[in-house]
Amino acid sequence: MRSLLRPFGLASLAAIGAFGLGCGDTETKTQVVYGAYDGPPAYPDQRPEYALPDGDLGVTSDNGSDTLTLIDLAKGELIASVPVGRDPVDNDGPHHVGVSRALGFAVVALAYPAPAIAAGPHAAHSGSSRAGYLQKLSLSNFAPLGDVRLDTNPGDVVLSTDGSRAVVSHFELQKAVSGTTLEEKRSNLVVVDVASILPDQANAATRILTCVAPHGLLLSEPDGATAYVACYGEDSIAIVDTTDASVPVQYVPVGPGAGSPGSPTYGPYALAMNRARSAAAVSSTLNRDVRFFDVAARAMTAVAIPTTGSPFFAAYGPTDDRVYIPTQAPDELVVADPTTGIVLETIPLGPLGCILPHEVGFSSDDATLYVTCEGKHGVPPEEPGLILALDPESFELKTSWTVGLYPDRLLVLPAP
Repeated sequence: MRSLLRPFGLASLAAIGAFGLGCGDTETKTQVVYGAYDGPPAYPDQRPEYALPDGDLGVTSDNGSDTLTLIDLAKGELIASVPVGRDPVDNDGPHHVGVSRALGFAVVALAYPAPAIAAGPHAAHSGSSRAGYLQKLSLSNFAPLGDVRLDTNPGDVVLSTDGSRAVVSHFELQKAVSGTTLEEKRSNLVVVDVASILPDQANAATRILTCVAPHGLLLSEPDGATAYVACYGEDSIAIVDTTDASVPVQYVPVGPGAGSPGSPTYGPYALAMNRARSAAAVSSTLNRDVRFFDVAARAMTAVAIPTTGSPFFAAYGPTDDRVYIPTQAPDELVVADPTTGIVLETIPLGPLGCILPHEVGFSSDDATLYVTCEGKHGVPPEEPGLILALDPESFELKTSWTVGLYPDRLLVLPAP
């Protein structure tokens, strides 16, 4: 730090005289001018930097813990449990996450829980009256980079493969029940240009009125120009042009005898794309079956796989000849042929410690099948969630990781 001492000139003396100092005072005055501060930051960033693995990185969103859990999947090690959100006191309810390792950021939907949480899986999901946010985070230390205000009860969030676009559904069951017209019952899809999310900004987003209680999402590659949406409250798949809100939404009923808007029969909740990107598995939690959407034809096929429990987010195997379906009540993994609908195996997950399996996925080399287990809900003591790593042929347990409360997604991200 330095200072410069300068003698006052005539102009300075005239100014002093103007402020009522003695005109006869000829004493030389000095002015102190400080140079720019070049010391350490007054408020240093205390967030640690995270060393991400050379291989697969696993990221879970822990809805009940206000955290993201980072896992080195190749080494089988937990890296960190990272706090996220905007509210330092209450739970922000991080619900689903998207990550671009290549671009160095993550986006997470903050779905604030209802004031009173009822017992049972997903009982408070859709019951909040508080608007959510899409928060963008640095992947190096998970510091906030900005956020976008959403509607109430964000459901799924999906990031396009090129990292340019994030799309968020809103699982608003209260709106579905209380609305008197179809438009009042339907909820928005929010489309966000991720590069436009900046700190300390009221960042804008595009809202597209989509369907009744939309939840699961899939995006076309690479930029997510088309969204395929599971419309739980309308028993349909919505096809949405995310680049132009004026284009009418197309609806495809998931099966015969669909219920009326707000009174679904099937309840399509989750979607999973096959490796060829030619078909999507549609998990209906009310009807308890998995049906299949033909992407090119924009129509459902005739195949249906009945499940004993409610199916959630499935995954296709490496050659698309198997679909792996997690179900709740009972907690099982159902393996079936997506072309014939024949169930090939059913694996109980309770003996492996899995309570409420919510999503399955594969490692980048397809050698490991991961199951995201929500854990015990509602009645205390609540139990943290669990990630199982299984052999995809024998279904023997390789390892497992305890994560936060109510994990709802494990993203598997290879090194860029």
